[in-house]
Amino acid sequence: MVIIVNPYIPLASAEDRDTYLSLVRDVAYETQANEPECLAYCWTRPVSNSDASTDSTAFVLGLEVYKNPDALAVKHRGSAPYLKMREVVTATALITFPKGGVPLYKAAGSGFLLKKGAPESVSPENFFVIIQYTARDWDHASRFIDEEHKLSKEMKETEGVLALWCFVPETSEDEVHITIFMRLSNESYYSNTVENRIRSFEAAAIDQEAIARTGWWTGQGFGFFREK
Repeated sequence: MVIIVNPYIPLASAEDRDTYLSLVRDVAYETQANEPECLAYCWTRPVSNSDASTDSTAFVLGLEVYKNPDALAVKHRGSAPYLKMREVVTATALITFPKGGVPLYKAAGSGFLLKKGAPESVSPENFFVIIQYTARDWDHASRFIDEEHKLSKEMKETEGVLALWCFVPETSEDEVHITIFMRLSNESYYSNTVENRIRSFEAAAIDQEAIARTGWWTGQGFGFFREK
């Protein structure tokens, strides 16, 4: 069972953000080299953000995908760089860990983590698109995800799109929060192709009374993606 972690971490300042990312970068190197059951480990910071409630760019968002629960709980969280990161952020109160632990997610739709022939490692030129939606219930979420299948199939054939991954919370009650995470070769593919295609997808997928887009931001980052 694939396990997904999608932490959103606000920080007090851009300096704190950069300090945290430097710690996580060490974790990323270790994870890529020694944790084959980690399929994706990527951290991004925003370039632009549509969420007016966020008055600062001093936040980061991660995407981690593991083949099974032990790959996360035992192997990853037992590594030396991860333990060092936890020690530093706890001692400095750099971030606050959520009560009850980091929420877990599960894959939805038919996305892909690594297009055939694409580089595993994220480069500085890579560009990320993260879009979040809220569906009123699972029936409407399922219809939305049916449209995501079509988007994913098209994006897999689109030049410059290296990954598209769709996921939802592992558990939810009424509303369903849906995230689409995309990795592009560089920003030009976003402005020339992908942005317009996403808007066409939304025109078909969003029922205005039952599904709302709650966030749309673009970013840059580091990490890696592997084939499932």
